[in-house]
Amino acid sequence: MATIKGRKKTVPIWGLVGIFIISAWFVVFNTQAAAETVKKAKVTCYLVKVEAIPVSDGEGHIVGVYERRGVGVSEDGEVAAYHALGTFDFIKHQGPFQGYGQLTYKDGSTTIIKYQGTFTLTPGEKLPTLAGKGEYIKGTGRFQGVKGNMSFSGKYITPYGKETKGDVVMEVTQTYTLPSK
Repeated sequence: MATIKGRKKTVPIWGLVGIFIISAWFVVFNTQAAAETVKKAKVTCYLVKVEAIPVSDGEGHIVGVYERRGVGVSEDGEVAAYHALGTFDFIKHQGPFQGYGQLTYKDGSTTIIKYQGTFTLTPGEKLPTLAGKGEYIKGTGRFQGVKGNMSFSGKYITPYGKETKGDVVMEVTQTYTLPSK
């Protein structure tokens, strides 16, 4: 039997192999505990506030800030309150936007995502579409330590005005991991 001699103890090679196998099992188990989760969700939201300022470099150029509220429903039926704050830079009703979105769940847990996207008004259409992506920057409660990203696409179903508030429906795909406990 092969052995490794120490100062006062002799350890069989098979003992070291066993320790290696047990260590490898812990690594695999911990990796599985923090496995990647992919969830699809639908977010429906509306503009609460919007402030736009014209830019004097050309017709139809505006910059501004906005606030949105709504509801997110994941594919497994879990519901969360949605709140977003952001900025935009549009020329003739299209262009880039960016912001921060927060989902707050019934148990008080939250996720916060930093996102960016593009607002597009297709010729001949009256209402715009939007698409973008984001990254998780914080989680609380059961989402403490969340890491990952998301992508979204959506469309306006009403214009922003006195009677309607720029209602939007978005399809969201989230991919994230949580630290193992």
